[in-house]
Amino acid sequence: MSLARLGAIVMALAASVNLVLGVAGHSRLSGPVLVTLSRDHGIHADDLTILLCWALVMLGSVALWRRGR
Repeated sequence: MSLARLGAIVMALAASVNLVLGVAGHSRLSGPVLVTLSRDHGIHADDLTILLCWALVMLGSVALWRRGR
């Protein structure tokens, strides 16, 4: 396996763990609830930022994976 592909896998895994921890957690910095899913759960403003960052890293991972051919 090439170093570029290994880097793509590591980057994708790290970003995905960060996504899960970022979306699952909450703090006073989470921002307002945009969509309420239940009494204790909802989509906060910062969840969208985390999702956007994750999507950008996934695009970078795909580009790095293709480079490793």
